[in-house]
Amino acid sequence: MVDVQELSEGLTFGKPVPPFEELRSRVESLLGQGELKEARLALEECREREDQARSGTENTWIYGQLGRLYREEGRAEKALTFLTKAFEWEPRDLEVTRALSELLMEREEYEKGLEVTRLLLLNHKPDLPDEEIAEIYRRMGALYEGEQNFEEARAAYEKSLQKEPENPKALTGLLRAVGEVGEPGDVIDARLKLIRSLDDARARSVALVALANDWVQKFNDPGRAMDTLEEAVSEWPENMQAVEKIAAVAGELGDWRRVCRAYFTLSVLAEDEPTSAEYLIRSSDVARRELWEAEKALAGYRKALELDPTRLDAFKAVTSILVDARDWENLEEAYLQLIAVNQEREEPPPELLAVLWEKLADLYSEHLGQIDEALFAYEQSIQYAQQRPEIRMRIVELAEEREGHYDLAATKLRELVEMEPENNEWLDRLGRVNLRQKNVDAAYCVFRALRARGGELDGKAQGFLDRFDTNLVRPIKTQINASILKRFLFSEDLNPVLNDIFSILKGALEDWTGESRRKYGLRRKDRVDMRQNLAFVNFYTKVGGSLGYMDLPDLWCKHDQVGLINGALIPAGLIVGEAKLQSSQEKHIVFQVAKQLFLFLHGEHHGELSIKASSRAPFYLATIRPQSDLQAFYMLAGALARPDQGFPEALTKESAFKTLKKKIKGDELRHLGNCLDQLKGKDPERMIPTWVEAIEDSANRVGFLFCDDLKVAEESMSEEIQGLGRRSVEERMRKLIDYSISEKYLSLRQQLGIAVA
Repeated sequence: MVDVQELSEGLTFGKPVPPFEELRSRVESLLGQGELKEARLALEECREREDQARSGTENTWIYGQLGRLYREEGRAEKALTFLTKAFEWEPRDLEVTRALSELLMEREEYEKGLEVTRLLLLNHKPDLPDEEIAEIYRRMGALYEGEQNFEEARAAYEKSLQKEPENPKALTGLLRAVGEVGEPGDVIDARLKLIRSLDDARARSVALVALANDWVQKFNDPGRAMDTLEEAVSEWPENMQAVEKIAAVAGELGDWRRVCRAYFTLSVLAEDEPTSAEYLIRSSDVARRELWEAEKALAGYRKALELDPTRLDAFKAVTSILVDARDWENLEEAYLQLIAVNQEREEPPPELLAVLWEKLADLYSEHLGQIDEALFAYEQSIQYAQQRPEIRMRIVELAEEREGHYDLAATKLRELVEMEPENNEWLDRLGRVNLRQKNVDAAYCVFRALRARGGELDGKAQGFLDRFDTNLVRPIKTQINASILKRFLFSEDLNPVLNDIFSILKGALEDWTGESRRKYGLRRKDRVDMRQNLAFVNFYTKVGGSLGYMDLPDLWCKHDQVGLINGALIPAGLIVGEAKLQSSQEKHIVFQVAKQLFLFLHGEHHGELSIKASSRAPFYLATIRPQSDLQAFYMLAGALARPDQGFPEALTKESAFKTLKKKIKGDELRHLGNCLDQLKGKDPERMIPTWVEAIEDSANRVGFLFCDDLKVAEESMSEEIQGLGRRSVEERMRKLIDYSISEKYLSLRQQLGIAVA
């Protein structure tokens, strides 16, 4: 193929070729001036003529020069081509043979390289200096190595060393060859020769480590290996490989003192703190387990922890040593040290700190008798591991019998009740702590909740409840205003934005959802006369007054009605069964009346129930319509307030939508849109059921507040035909029982003056 670069670099056809001597003079002049490329181009001009037009000497010189120049340029293929041509013209030419031998070695063309190198020695050995002869034999050894002929390679390297005994490359080559075919002793001799030839201390140190490996692996002589390794360290004290090997060999010899010292040296040489800590721990492990030097080990472990606070193995060792020595004061110091170091880290490890504080607390309580410090440490542990009931249990065990810590015990027992609601033990212990605090009302509420959960009460607890249980209703003399409802009675899941939305919808849909009295078969005579001296009427009036009603909803009596319901009447009113109206069960009456009046509650009678309520009973629709209807109303509200958001066109054809469009306008419509915007992206199929359950829980709380009896609350719920949500009576009662022991409820009892003591 035609060499394009060659053509581009100036082959000039048709020019007269200068005579050889003139060419040679010109080329040598260019070479002397360092103009290598110009020299090569001048030589290329001669290639127009046939080789036969020149003498062999001339061709050898031209091609040899071209080969060397191309080699200078790094163009090995071209260099090989021209040097080979020169060699073919004159195999005895020293410069050509020397250059070709080197190039073939570089290109790993071992067979051809050996042929050329042998001729180089054969023809020129007597005339060459010893250093070059040594290099040629070294090259020959490498070429033999390339052909896997290690016997010949060894012989060639040895001949090289005869001419230049301390040639490192020849020594290294000999070491490789001997390693393949020689006896172990030959390997040692070769290594020693190499080591003695090295001028650099680091190189000697590294070579001595390799020699030590031979003493161990090939001669099974760890003693000689140890001496060699010590020599390696003396040559270069920072040779970590040598020190590591000393530790390993000393371990095999059982020389634990030397092992311990080697690991300590490595900890000093280490470039980073975690690595230094690792070697310190190894050194300390040996000091502790093999040398029985606990104090020395302890110091090492502590230093390692300063360098790397994450090394729990070191900390466990520290604690084990101090526990064995019963050195509780130093153990306390060790815990505090590690806690401080880890708390100062950029990202403190919570799991580790939780354990450290817990162990420190155990130390305070079990060995140092410092209960206050123990309680503080346990509290710190909880901060890093919130979901660990066993820590709270330890706090309770320490605090519940100590007068100064009753409050703490009560707090942790409440947390345990929340974490393990099925474990009645916590309620029982909480009640007893309340009694020790002389908090009689709290104890009463807790033991009452325990009984409602089906827990067993001993004679003392049962007798305590019997003292305060009564069938009579304790009157609430304070008015339950909007603030009290929000702070103490509303469920935590009661969404105020949904309250606003359904307040607005109720005002617009009241007539649309309303029923006439005829549906229930009610006549004028069925309206209950509020002047009758009936327990139900009396409590209806009193509870209504406590809930802020100025005008109570009309009350109608239906013979076969079960309990008290909102009949969605127009005008609005409640319907009571005849049996309930004539009943003398005060607490049952009060629960149902309070619950239904709360659900019926109108803003104009009570003030606003939420931040921007429209003063129209926010819970009314939830008490008379199924959840599917509530979700439909919510969609209708969206279609009305935000018609540009892609609601189905069919919604606008619903009669309810037309009613909403007619009734909701102006500021009220804008407020409805703002409320819907706040809930944008939330799924009404999940949001509304949660809201309805929260309404029911809030209503049950109000009913319970007035009747003050969990058993009555449960019986009243059981009488209801259907709760507002889909939960069972048991599920609803569980929420009410939890509320009955909450700080919120206990505080409200004190505020309303219905606490038992």
